[in-house]
This record gives sequence, C-alpha cells and structure tokens, in this order.
Amino acid sequence: MQVTLINYTRNGLKTIADAVRVTGPFFDQMSDEKIVKYMVKHDYGSALEHIYFTFELEDISVAISRELLEHRIASHTAKSTRYVSEVGGFQYYISPKIKEPMLSKYKKHMESVLGLYKEIEQTVDRESARYVLPLGLKCTYVWTINVRSLLNFLRLRLCGNAALEMRELARKVKKEVVQIYPQIFEDVDCRGSQWGFCPEPRKRSCGKYPQR
Repeated sequence: MQVTLINYTRNGLKTIADAVRVTGPFFDQMSDEKIVKYMVKHDYGSALEHIYFTFELEDISVAISRELLEHRIASHTAKSTRYVSEVGGFQYYISPKIKEPMLSKYKKHMESVLGLYKEIEQTVDRESARYVLPLGLKCTYVWTINVRSLLNFLRLRLCGNAALEMRELARKVKKEVVQIYPQIFEDVDCRGSQWGFCPEPRKRSCGKYPQR
C-alpha cells in the first residue's frame, strides 16, 4: 500500500483562522495557530471544512475502498474494472492473520478466480467478467477530503478495532498530513484520545482508556 499526498490547501491555518474571526471579535487577538488548535480541541469543526487534502491511494483492496465510502463528505475516484482488464493477472490483499495451511488455499483460490475471469472475458466483455473479481483485488483510488472529515476518519480508523488494512491506511494518511499541518494532526489518535474514554463496547476495548 502506498499513500501519496498529491494536493492540499495552502495557507490552511490562515484560511481557517480568518474564517473563525468572522464569527466574533474575541478571536482577533489570537494567533492563527492558537485559533486552529482551539477549533480542533473543542471539536468546532465547521471552520475546518475550508481546507482539504487529495491523496492517491495505491494498492488498497476493493474491500476497504468500499469502507471509505462510509466517509461520505469526501470525493472518491477509483480504477474502473469496467474499462481496465485484469487478464494479465491481478494483485490482491492478504491479511496477515491468514496463516498456513489456509494461506495456500487462499492463493490457490485467487489463481482459480483469475482463470475464470480470463475465460469469461474471452466470451463476453470485461464489464461482465468483472463480477467474479474478489474483494481482495487491489486498486488505485483518488480521495479528496476536508479536515473535519479527515479528523473523523482518523479517530475511527486508528482504533485498535479497525480492520488491519484500514488501520495501516489511516497511519499512512496521518503521516502525510502531520508533516503539512502538525498543529491539527500531531495529537490525533482514536476517539478515546479525544473524549478521554473509550466508546467501544467493553469486550472490544483495548484498555488504553476507561469505559464510559
């Protein structure tokens, strides 16, 4: 998996701070950085929506690309299996939880799927053949998201209960954005870090934060 930041809003701290200052004169004496940190700490998110990031997400599975759609305040563009043929062979995600002997069976199944895909595409179009492709199929995805939605994404997907692949994606996304705006992202972790307690069911809690 590779995460590349391909675009973002420049002068983002000033953009947020200037928007906040419109709301009242009491912010006029605060620095841009202090205003932004205040907005993040107190979850006053609407002003954070004025800046955005665009990422290229390479080699993520179709499975987690579907989970990304749950973060609806974002723009999504993915490699099309309708127009791109996979007859040359496709890459697929293997969960590190899958061990032998299941791992060999998993790989054998993927080879079988590829063979069936090739057979179908020889008789009909790839638009029809694509329906046999697995959720583990790796794809490339372009994702644009504003800061408020990105904070929500990170707090949910950095949680120890998030899927392993999704957690890896969240860590890599955070690594990119914290280099641009550390004032916003350096302290971001799961929702427990935000609220001071774990909102997960007791059996799913990692124990790092107390239960509510």
